[in-house]
Amino acid sequence: MLKKLFISTVAAMVIGAPVVHAATHSYKVSSQNTNTKQVTMKVPTVKGYGTAAMNKQIQAFQKAQYQDYKKTFKGSKYASYDFNYKVLTNTKKYLALQVSSTVTAGDSATVSKYYTLNKDTGKQVTLASLYGKGKDYKKIINKAVKKQAKGTSFKSINKETKFYVNKHNKLVLTFDEGEIAPYSEGALSYTVNI
Repeated sequence: MLKKLFISTVAAMVIGAPVVHAATHSYKVSSQNTNTKQVTMKVPTVKGYGTAAMNKQIQAFQKAQYQDYKKTFKGSKYASYDFNYKVLTNTKKYLALQVSSTVTAGDSATVSKYYTLNKDTGKQVTLASLYGKGKDYKKIINKAVKKQAKGTSFKSINKETKFYVNKHNKLVLTFDEGEIAPYSEGALSYTVNI
C-alpha cells in the first residue's frame, strides 16, 4: 500500500496538480440505521472531498420526509415509513446515489432524490455542467426525452427535474409515480447521451 501511494504521489508530482487532485480523492458511503416496528431508516453519509453539501441535502430531505410522515399519520399502527438509499454509480469519475422515502398505509408512495458527485472536481453535477458552456442542454435533453416519453405529459425539464449519471456516463432522467404518467405506470426514467 505504501509503495502504491508513493508511486501515485511521484507520478502526480511529475505530471501536475490535476492528477494529484484526481488520484488522492476517494469516497466511501456509510449509513446510520434506525429500526423500530413501523420505521426503518438507512440514512447515507458520503465521506470524501466536497461531500458536505450533498450530505446536508440528504439529511434535510430525510428530516422533511420523516416529519411529514409523523404529522400525517400521528403514530397510526397501520402506517409505516422506510428511508433508504442505493449506490447507482461508482466509477472513476462519478458517484451517484438514489435516496428514497416510502410511506405505506394501505398503499405505498415513494419519493426519490438523486445526487451525483464528480469525483474529479468534488462538486455535485448539474445538467449545465454535464453539457458545458455554450450548449443548449435543455433543448438537447428535451428532444431526446420526447422521443422516448410518448404518451406521457412530459413537456420540458426544469430546475426540479431529477437525474443522475449512470456507469456508462449517460444521463438518466427520472420521474416519480404520477409525475408525467398515471400512477399505475410507476416511476419512469429515460437515458440520454451526454
